[in-house]
Amino acid sequence: MPESTGFQDAARWLFFRGGIMQSLTAHYRALLGLDDSLSVADVDLSLAEKRVVISLEFAGAAAVCPECGADCPLKDHAPERQWRHLDTMQFETVLKARVPRANCPEHGVRNMAAPW
Repeated sequence: MPESTGFQDAARWLFFRGGIMQSLTAHYRALLGLDDSLSVADVDLSLAEKRVVISLEFAGAAAVCPECGADCPLKDHAPERQWRHLDTMQFETVLKARVPRANCPEHGVRNMAAPW
């Protein structure tokens, strides 16, 4: 492991978990229980602020209308939002993502529900 730089490059560090080398992004992906439609793009750990910000990206999964549940074409992604998550030990944890928007023929463009 490189010398401590205040964990500025924490997302690139590797650590051992159960004998398996795993990246920090993969670690948070497992902790959050994300399926294949989401990935952890970045983890920003601030020791001074005692805060972890996890940036998530939605994969090109099929869009589903939140009103009627119909499969729809993906329109685009809403502006980035933040959600407070449960703390990671003593660190405030925040999720950031741009939620996909479905283009439903019946209901128009709707934000899909975030899975958290």
